[in-house]
Amino acid sequence: MAIKKTEAFVLRTHPFRSSSLIVTTFSRTFGKVKGVAKGVRGEGMARTGTFESFTLLEIVFYEKLRSELHLISEATVLESFEKLRSHLETLATAYYLTELVDQLTEPHDPHESIYELLHFAYQWLPALSPSRMARFFEIRLLLEVGLLPHLTGCLGCGKKQTADTFFSVQQGGIFCSDCRKKAPDSRRVSKEALERMGHLQTAKAADLIQAGGGEKEDQEIGKLIERFLSERIAHKFSTRRFLNQVRGLVRKA
Repeated sequence: MAIKKTEAFVLRTHPFRSSSLIVTTFSRTFGKVKGVAKGVRGEGMARTGTFESFTLLEIVFYEKLRSELHLISEATVLESFEKLRSHLETLATAYYLTELVDQLTEPHDPHESIYELLHFAYQWLPALSPSRMARFFEIRLLLEVGLLPHLTGCLGCGKKQTADTFFSVQQGGIFCSDCRKKAPDSRRVSKEALERMGHLQTAKAADLIQAGGGEKEDQEIGKLIERFLSERIAHKFSTRRFLNQVRGLVRKA
C-alpha cells in the first residue's frame, strides 16, 4: 500500500463498525478520496470533531490499489470554517454545495480547480449572498465536470440568443422560438438570466465579491439548474430541498 499525503475538505461521513468513520473528502491532489478513520467515534473520543463537514484537513492515508476505500492514518485540522454555522441559510447552502461536489465527481479524478472553488465558497459564503454564491458555484462546477448546458446558441439552428429563448432540461441547451417544437419540455428563459450565466462562467472571484443586484436572475437560474440536475443526475439532492425550505422561512420572516 502506498502512503499518500494531501490537503482535503470533508464532504461527509457515516459510521463504520463500533468506533470508526467512513470519511469522504475532496483533496487538492487526488480529487475525491474515501477512507476509514479508525478509533475516532464513541464516548470520550476526541477526534470525532476533526471530521466535521467543511473542515479542511491535512490527511495521510494508505492507498489500497484494489479498493476505493483507503485507510486514513493521520488527520490534522487546518481550517474549520466555523462562520458557516453562524446563519441557517448560510449553513444550508454550504451543505448543498458540498453535496453537489460529492455527487458530480468521481473518486481519484483530480480537479484542483474544484478544490479551490470549495475553498473560496467556504471562505466567502458567510459574507456574501448565499443565492449569489450558489449560482456561481453551480455554474463553475458544471463547467469543470463537463455538464454545463449549451447556452451560446440555439441547439436546433445555431442562431444566437434572441428575444424569445427557451431552455430544455432534457436536451441540455437553449432553443429559439422557431425551433422550440423540437424540445417540447422547453421553458422560456430571460435574456438577463442567460447573460448572467454567461458572465458567471468567466467571472473572477473578486467580481463576485464586489457585484451587487441580480437577485431576480439568480432565482431564475437556480430553478433552471435545479430542473436540469433532476433530469441529468439520478440523485435527489436532499440538501437542496432543505435549502429551499430555509429560504421560504427567510422570506416569510
